Amino acid sequence: MGKEKTIPIIAIILLLIGNFCAVYVHANQISKDTITINQEEYSIDQIFSIAEPKTIETDEGIKSGISLFDLMNKIGISCPTCNKFTFKAKDGYQQTVDLETLKTGILTDYSRIYFSDTAHALWVSDVVEIEVS
Repeated sequence: MGKEKTIPIIAIILLLIGNFCAVYVHANQISKDTITINQEEYSIDQIFSIAEPKTIETDEGIKSGISLFDLMNKIGISCPTCNKFTFKAKDGYQQTVDLETLKTGILTDYSRIYFSDTAHALWVSDVVEIEVS
């Protein structure tokens, strides 16, 4: 076989392998519409029906969501002043805050945590778990 036939055949094989890999990764991607808080699952709708809305100002502008402090109180976290709160993202990123920082934070309806007057490193996107310790 000459180059004229070999190169297109190799290109087609590589394209098929690439398409198969893309379909496989997409099919196995986990989509989670719940957040685990203190080892209990809550849907976003449940969370937003439990806690009070809150708006904060950040260096990126006004952000609206629900108060994290109010949420922790209403789901029954005993002694919130005694605990640390770890927010874990879908991609493995996590941040731990104390009660004073928690009081300034909100959770948006697209599972993002914002805190007013803090570094962006504390903000967590795609939150899937809030661990109370």
